[in-house]
Amino acid sequence: MTYKNPTVIVTSVGNSGGGAIHDYLLSRSDFASPFLGEEFRLISDPYGIENLYLNLYKNFSLNNSSEAFLKFRQYCYFLKSLKSSKNENRLIYGKKFYNLTLDYLRNIEYLTYNGMPQFRSISLDYNKKISFKLKKKFFGIKNHQHNFYKMTLPVEEKIFIEETRKYLNKIFKSNITYFKNKNIILDQSTNYWRPEISFKYFKKIKIIMVTRDPRSVFYSMKFRQSYAYPGYDIKKFVIWYKEIMKRKSYIKKNYKSFILEVKFENFINKFNTEIKKLEKFLSLKEDSKRLFNLEFSKKNVYKARNNLSTKELNFIKKKLKNYLQW
Repeated sequence: MTYKNPTVIVTSVGNSGGGAIHDYLLSRSDFASPFLGEEFRLISDPYGIENLYLNLYKNFSLNNSSEAFLKFRQYCYFLKSLKSSKNENRLIYGKKFYNLTLDYLRNIEYLTYNGMPQFRSISLDYNKKISFKLKKKFFGIKNHQHNFYKMTLPVEEKIFIEETRKYLNKIFKSNITYFKNKNIILDQSTNYWRPEISFKYFKKIKIIMVTRDPRSVFYSMKFRQSYAYPGYDIKKFVIWYKEIMKRKSYIKKNYKSFILEVKFENFINKFNTEIKKLEKFLSLKEDSKRLFNLEFSKKNVYKARNNLSTKELNFIKKKLKNYLQW
C-alpha cells in the first residue's frame, strides 16, 4: 500500500530551528512520523540513497558502483541499532529495517560476483593478505574464490527509482500502525543545498526549508558544543556560515510550488500568520487539536541576545549583516 497523502520534509542548516517546525507539524492530528519524531537522513547522508544513485548512474564506474553498494549496506547495518532519545530508547528505524534493506539491495542488483579491484586489495589488512596467499599456495584457492569483496552492477535507473520508492514506503509502513488520512513528516531527509534530490523518490512531496539568524545559530552551536559545527570559534563560524549560505542553490521554477522557505524567528513571533501560510502551502485544514508548545520555543528565539557577549553579537552582526533576522 502506498501513501496517498503528501510526504513533507523539513530541512535546515544545523541548529537553525527546523526542529520546531517539524515538531509543530507532528503535534497536529493530521501528521505522523515513522521515526519517533527523530531525524531520517537515509536519503541525503554521505552513504545514503542519493550517494547510491549518483555512483550507480551519474558517476558510474564498476568500482564506484560496487563500493556504493557496500557502503550503503554497511551504513544501514549501523542505522538498524540507532535508538531514540525521545521515546524510551526504542529503535528509530524499526525492527524490520535491515531486512527490508537487504531485500531492497537484491532488487537493485543486476549482477554480483567476487572480485578484488586494486583500491580494495591495497587496503586489505595484513592478516587477510597472508591468509589468502597461503590458501592460494597450499589449497589451490582461485582469485575469485575469496569472500572479501563483491563487484556489483545495478539495474536500470528507472527500476532503481521504482524500487527505492517501494523501499521507503515499506520502511514507513513497518513503523506506523495507523496512517489513514495522515501526512508523513520527515526531518532532515533531503539536502538543504539541493533539496530537489528527494523529488524523484516520492510521488507526492513538499519541502520546508528553515533559516535562522546567524547569532542564534552560533549561540546554539556554542551552547550545545555541536560536534559537526564550529561553535567553539566565532571567526571560523562566520567563515563557515557565509560559505554554506553561498552554496545554497537557486530553486528551479518547476519546484517552487513544492518548496516553502520559512524563517524560524517569524514562525515563532508571528505564529498564527505563519501557520496559515503553512496550511495553505500544505493544503491543510486548521487543526484545533495540535499540541505544540509555543511558549517553550519562544524562550529560544532571543537566547543569543541575552547570552552572547556584546563583542560576539557585534562581530556577527558586522560580518553577516546580509543574513540577520532580528
